Amino acid sequence: MKLNKLNYEFDASSEKDVLRHAKALEGHVVGDVYELEKQGKKRAEILDRYQEKRITGGILQNGETVKYAKGSIGNLVQEIYFGIPANSDRRCDIKECGVELKVSKLVELKSNELRVKERLVLGMINSKESLPQNFEDSHVYEKCRLILLVYYINRALDGLKPFQFPFYKSVYMTIPRCDLPQIKRDYEYIRDCVNGKRYNQLHERRAKYLSPAPKNGKRAFSFKISYMNQIFSEYIKSGILMYKPGDKSFAFQARQKYESIVKDERELARKSLEEIVCEKFQKYKGQTIFEIRKQLMKKAEYQNWLSSRSSKPNKAELAKTTFMMLGIKGNKAEEFEKAGIYVKTLKVNKDGSMNEDISFPAFEFDELVSQSWMKSSVYLDIVEREFFWAVFQESDDGFRFRGVKFWTVPEGDVDEIKKGWSDIRSIVKKNKVRFFVKNRDKGKPIVWNSFPDSQNIHKGSEKYRECRASCDMNRIIAIRPHTSQVYYDLKNPRYSDTRYSRFNGSKLPNGDVMTKQCFWLQNEYVLEAVQDLLVLSDDENVIE
Repeated sequence: MKLNKLNYEFDASSEKDVLRHAKALEGHVVGDVYELEKQGKKRAEILDRYQEKRITGGILQNGETVKYAKGSIGNLVQEIYFGIPANSDRRCDIKECGVELKVSKLVELKSNELRVKERLVLGMINSKESLPQNFEDSHVYEKCRLILLVYYINRALDGLKPFQFPFYKSVYMTIPRCDLPQIKRDYEYIRDCVNGKRYNQLHERRAKYLSPAPKNGKRAFSFKISYMNQIFSEYIKSGILMYKPGDKSFAFQARQKYESIVKDERELARKSLEEIVCEKFQKYKGQTIFEIRKQLMKKAEYQNWLSSRSSKPNKAELAKTTFMMLGIKGNKAEEFEKAGIYVKTLKVNKDGSMNEDISFPAFEFDELVSQSWMKSSVYLDIVEREFFWAVFQESDDGFRFRGVKFWTVPEGDVDEIKKGWSDIRSIVKKNKVRFFVKNRDKGKPIVWNSFPDSQNIHKGSEKYRECRASCDMNRIIAIRPHTSQVYYDLKNPRYSDTRYSRFNGSKLPNGDVMTKQCFWLQNEYVLEAVQDLLVLSDDENVIE
């Protein structure tokens, strides 16, 4: 299909024509917008500001060295194509028709699925200025009342440069009615902190959808990545319109990818999500998995489950029971997904111990080294995230449900987590990762590394003698392999095990490749968080 040539012209007073202008980008690449300026207005300062080297970072023709400029693609599209200079104006970008413009990045996963990778920032939060009582009177409401989303796909992993990144879709976004009560609650949390002179108590983990995200050492109103991914998945990728300019009869129908915990959004005007959720679990506390399922399953379904199950419930069975108590048939809930809440069912032994740690996504070593603390996966996935623990504990007559808890990292533990992250990062950055290949009589050798673990920190162990830890063990976080499919290509000692896909390995700064790692929360630390829910007595009556 022959693409129309891009031009500057559009009617800024017309929502419909603004959308037409944005949709003309679909099928084009970022470089076409720059080419429009080269062939059109030819403004020297604009052409210099947005030349590709200034976006990627590197050495310009005049010998100047520039760093990667985050957000420059968005500014390029905004300033050249829409004629709006980059600004920090509290009012919406296209004031003539009340539209906020957002150029947003997508990435393509290994599964070919497109995902949003950035928060949608809506404006800075001023610590010295009071926020209006009502959300509808705030500048952030003006910004998010009607948003024009212009999506492009970052294909850097495919070897493409920024000017080759394709535009994907341009669409209008409005706030779904079912989300508005929670967004108002999030705004009220931010408003109360700011107006109460508690700006330093603003944290992303305390909000659900609309969060006070860190930005340039301050805080900014933003929709969470998790929230924008749900919006993208439920509406934009599916081709479902959220707003149709010029059509007064258009009725926006809210969609949900997963079942909702809150069946009537008006309930959120009276109670918080935490209160609603915890109330649903209250009547099941102290009951065995059998007693719970007998209440929640049809008789034939329950009998079939009894006859097919193993002697002890597995993790999946307990997790399923957790969602059944919430009234959810599947294993995901709409509100949890939108808020990015980490949901975990904990299986605790009779003595109060737990065998498993809590893992997070695998990381690449080059990302670990290049990221700052507040942009690191540890900060985003652990420190600034809310967790939801559902606890089952072993008893004489099976596993009993002990309760649930919404939890975030205590402020006093943040520095300890940061130290654990920094120690691992330093080991990698300074090439202090050591390896020892232990041969076995049968099977493949075992490869030990010097990232701290429970064995290589103890002087009496063989692992300590052969591959001593490069730093102290952190009491909260650690790193371990993310997969059982190992991948090694080492120079010292010389060793290779490439039976499985290269995808399972990650390259260290010195060129060695080792099995991908991920960060974990230590199980003892997680148990501390739910200690008040556990029963360390044979007398089950103490739970009442």
